[in-house]
Parts: sequence; C-alpha cells; structure tokens
Amino acid sequence: MKEVWVFRIVNQDTGKPAQGVPVTVLDDTGNPAGYWVSEADGTVSIPRRDGARVRLRVGLRNEEPIELATATLRDGPTDLAAPSWVPVAPGAAEREHTVPPPGAARPAEQQEIPGHVLYFQRLAMFADRAARGGGGGSTDNVADFSALPPESATTMRYGVLVEVEQLWQSLGVLWGELLYSVSLTPGDEARLTVLDGRWRRDVEGRERPLQILARMVGTSMLGDLVSALRPELQLEGCSLPGVDLQGVATDTVALIRERTERMSQALRRRPLGVVDAGSVPPDAGAQRTVHNTAPDRVVTFHFFEPLERFRVVFRSPKVRLVLFVPFRMQNVATAEAVRRFGYIFRRTLLDRDLLPDLERVLGGPDDGHRRLLEHIEANLLYYSTAIIAAGDPAARHAALSKLRDPTGALLTDVVENTVIGRIGSSIALPLRPSAAVPVEWREALAAYTARPPRITDEFTVTIPHPGVWVTAQPHDPMQQAGAAIAAG
Repeated sequence: MKEVWVFRIVNQDTGKPAQGVPVTVLDDTGNPAGYWVSEADGTVSIPRRDGARVRLRVGLRNEEPIELATATLRDGPTDLAAPSWVPVAPGAAEREHTVPPPGAARPAEQQEIPGHVLYFQRLAMFADRAARGGGGGSTDNVADFSALPPESATTMRYGVLVEVEQLWQSLGVLWGELLYSVSLTPGDEARLTVLDGRWRRDVEGRERPLQILARMVGTSMLGDLVSALRPELQLEGCSLPGVDLQGVATDTVALIRERTERMSQALRRRPLGVVDAGSVPPDAGAQRTVHNTAPDRVVTFHFFEPLERFRVVFRSPKVRLVLFVPFRMQNVATAEAVRRFGYIFRRTLLDRDLLPDLERVLGGPDDGHRRLLEHIEANLLYYSTAIIAAGDPAARHAALSKLRDPTGALLTDVVENTVIGRIGSSIALPLRPSAAVPVEWREALAAYTARPPRITDEFTVTIPHPGVWVTAQPHDPMQQAGAAIAAG
C-alpha cells in the first residue's frame, strides 16, 4: 500500500489538468492540517491519514470543503474538480491529444511556451606574475575609497569571462495572500486604491518581472536602462590566484542561484496592499472600482497577490580568454564633452532625473548645468568607460593600434574591438582564438573546453506579478437568506 493518496485536479469545463491549485486537508474541527499545490500535470500527493473519511478543500478559503471515504481512494489518481475561477494552465493543460496528419507539427510543439533565458557574465583577472611571490608591500593599510584609480593603473593582465545562462520555464500562476475583501449589496460599488511599492515607476515603460529580478541579481555595464546595449548582466569581478577555471565557473553559478532566491524573496517583502480610496491621496496608487451587478444577492470581492512559479535550470558556463587593458580617464565633466558625447549620455545616464539638465546642455549654452557636471565628475570612471565602450569603434581601434600585448604583438591583431566589461580602470577585450597567451592559461582553457563542469543545479522560484487579482464570490439570494433566518 502506498503511503500517499494521489489526487488529480482537473478543470470543470475542459477536464484537463489544473496547475497551481491549492489543496488543504482539514482536521475534525475544520482547521487546516496540511497544505499542497497541484503540479503541472494537476496531481497532488497527500500523506495518508488514519480515519474512515478525509476532508479536503480544493481552492481558497471561500470554497466549500469536500469529504471523501478513505476506503474508496485507490492507488491511482483520484480526480477532483477545480474551482470555476481557476484559469487553464499553459503547456500540458492546453495540448490536444489528437494524432497530427503526416508532415504537420505536433500539437505539443504548437502549444509549447518557450522559456525565458537570462544571461549573466563575470570577469576574473589572473594574478600578476610579478606579485605572486608576495612579501614586502606597503605598510599603509588604510583604504581610500574616495580616490579614483591612478592613471598609470597596472600593466596589461590576462583573465577570463565566465558566461552563464539561466533558463526559466513557467510552472503556472498561483494565488498568493489575501490582501483585502469587501462585500457589496445589489447595485452598490466600492472605489479602492492598490498600493504597490514593489515596482519602479518608469515613464519609458515597465519591464517584465523577470527583467527586474535579473537586474537585482546583476547590473548592466552601461547603466540601469530599459533597453541596455548588451543583454548580459554582470556580477562583480574577481581575481584568480591560480588557473582553476572550473572552480570560478562553479562559484559563479552558486552565486547567481543564491542571489536569485534572495532577490525573489526581497520582491515579495516590498509593500503591497489594497485600501479604501478615500483614506489615501488620489495619486497614491492605482484606482480600482468594483460593482455588484447582481440584482438579488450580496457579492464579496477578494483581492489576491498574483504569483508565478518558475523552474530554473542552468546551462554549462562558457569561458573565454580576455585581456585587461588599462585606460586613461577622460575629463568628460565639461559642457563641451557633454555636447560631444550627448548621444551616449542619453543612453547611459545613471540618474534619470537629470535628463532635463542634460537636454538643456545639449540645446545650447546654459549656466544651469552645475548639478549635471557634478554628477558626472562623481562618476567619472563609469562615464569614461561608457564613452570608450559605446563610442566610435574607429576611434577605439586607433587607440588600441598604438599598444602591444605582453608578448609584443600589436594589440589590434590579438583582441576583438569590443568592450565586454571593466575591472577597476582596465577594460576587458576578448582575445582572438589565434592569440598567443601564456602556456598555463592556454592549457587550462583547453582542459575546461574538453571537460566543462556538469551543472545539474535546478530549483524553483516564485516571483510576484504587478497589480492584484480580483475574484467575486456571490452569496445566497437575499430572499432565501431571509427565509432561512426566519425559519431558524
């Protein structure tokens, strides 16, 4: 005898599996004794309980419990009807079990919803050979975080770029916490305000929840923009004292997973609520109006937090060699420099509230740009990198053609003219496959390429969606309710 009962939650209209439906086991007093959620195939596995009967509630707390005789529960799945408000789950629940004609695409391929892919990258710089011996060093161990890196910086250094892909496959939507309930008599209405502090108000458009979560895990090289110049998001760079490429790749995957789980929880901790519209200012949040159109019964409107579950899978990280080239920071905190590189500042401005100041400077002579120039000077390293990375490729090629790599080769012959990141005051440029690099790092890359680490890490993440969901629960007709009270 199996130790669990298996139930299958199916849609009332279609008979297909319903995903993400809560199932609660109730004790003799009607209190919850266990809580489960249906999987993608609609099944729920519940541990067996002693007793002749078992009480279940399929759906939310406003649904009526059902009672089943345990003797009738077989080893196979027992079908239970989902509430009428449950949406049809995508994927398997939408597939038609018909045989396609020869040469036609299968229904499963037609209905399959592709997952979202998030791209992350991390730069790792190999330790300087001259500094490996250790010993000596300055006795002044006080860090000055307000000082910019020296213009002389360091010599060119080799390193690697670790590229990681996350595949997010939706497992269906969920009804989260109950936020607010209001009961209305026939013809009555209520005006409510949704106070949603989880998402940034952006005049240029709203990003998807997955994009917002990704930006909480990593950052764009050229600013937190709605449309970044590159899809990859970067993590903080690191240093490699040795040539353990598998170690840095595995650590990067673990770091991304830990941050993904932590940031998804941080999103749900942000404020969300529904209040009466008269208790807050009109511009405090989104206005919602619910109206009872039933002629003879009271209707209760429930506001819930919308959630979605995802299965997250990592693909094997890719590693490629890069060369870190020190650069001299430009004095771009002037009105002339802002006008010259105005198209870059528009796309990479960190403080979007300074856009009006930027437009005034670009429009002509203006004395009211002090705040903008102070902001640029405070972030000089960032804007210098942005101008180098997003600026004229021909000008960047001319600057690189004057330099030679550590082996003496012309720099433009061994690197690609693309900036993929920065550590300190050095930009990272991809090395061409034919580039000559130290033997130990070339052998380490060959060994990694031959046997990359097998990433079997898979986990589930639940993230919120903007706004709220509303359900209407009609009660018994008022005449019947009055008759029942009189009979009692």
